[in-house]
Amino acid sequence: MEEIIRFYDVVDEEQRFQRNSRRIEFLTSIRALEEVIQHSSKILELGAGTGAYSFHYADKGHVVTALDVTPSNINKINEKKSNYKNISLKAIVGDATDLSQFESGSFNTVLCFGPYYHVIDDIARLKLIEESLRVLAPGGILATAYINKHSVVPMLVKKIPNFINDGTISKVMDEGYLKARDPESFWTDSHYTTPNEIEELMNQFDVSIVDHLGTDGLSHTLDNEIDKLSEQKFEIYKNYHFKTCRDRSILGMSTHGLIICRKN
Repeated sequence: MEEIIRFYDVVDEEQRFQRNSRRIEFLTSIRALEEVIQHSSKILELGAGTGAYSFHYADKGHVVTALDVTPSNINKINEKKSNYKNISLKAIVGDATDLSQFESGSFNTVLCFGPYYHVIDDIARLKLIEESLRVLAPGGILATAYINKHSVVPMLVKKIPNFINDGTISKVMDEGYLKARDPESFWTDSHYTTPNEIEELMNQFDVSIVDHLGTDGLSHTLDNEIDKLSEQKFEIYKNYHFKTCRDRSILGMSTHGLIICRKN
């Protein structure tokens, strides 16, 4: 946990969705969730960062609780609230694997857009899903973002090829996680899975999978090329992405996947 806090104290989350190659993850996620989030929902966002999704949904009239383990992120959310009028957004420092401060069934939607791929302990990751489902009302929506194992090596080849080594690849593909201070690690504490593995996991719970898509497709690996596109060409690329992001071949290479489940 300390490594995650230390990392996000330094990283500027405000810049995360500024570039088109990164913004497409946000645009794809909210587009998919438009189909399933009820009007005037009570939404809990876990790992809210500096609040991109929380502010989006609060501005749409939802009642939003944003939780993040990094105090500086919560401070930024509270600072930005003054820029919005008549929104219901409460920001709390907390651990997404322990939601005991919330009553069971108290939310219509839980957005888990970061914690799943930063919790490297298997038991804690199961607790994360269990707690997310506990605080959901029956029929509520759990949307969980994950990082796809198969996207990692192409990204390393292009961006940080010094990590193309047997140790790093084995850690990601076979063990499914990296610790921040491991010599093989190119990031902070992080967990990696595949589309098939995340479906098998969610099928262990009393939920129905209602959607599963690759939110950034190939955009994370092709970031420089996509960022150089004109706005007109980016619109064309974006529409192509929207049409193909659920195809299993695209899902299998997307850096970020999003699995959306309904609590039975």
